[in-house]
Amino acid sequence: MKADNNHIQQAIIAREIIDLYRDSPDKYKVAESLSSLCFVMARLTGCDKVDYPTIDWDDLASNFDGIATSQDSDVSSIRKIENDIASTYKKSLKIIKQQLS
Repeated sequence: MKADNNHIQQAIIAREIIDLYRDSPDKYKVAESLSSLCFVMARLTGCDKVDYPTIDWDDLASNFDGIATSQDSDVSSIRKIENDIASTYKKSLKIIKQQLS
């Protein structure tokens, strides 16, 4: 079953946002901005109003906020957050791949 256009566009946006974070030399600073972008995406998509959103933008915003406000010594916390972000990345790739098949 192919994903609808809205799902695909959200998946692409999520993938690009996560790539920006991964490619950034200053992860704390970029995480702060990405948190704001994800928060706005949550409001635009209404992801808080459905049980299973395409991309849980509130969770992604919270993850980036957690990184932005963390200390350098919070290595294990940051790793856990990055694992959560990686899960969202994998989900977005799966949605995009479904469209291509």
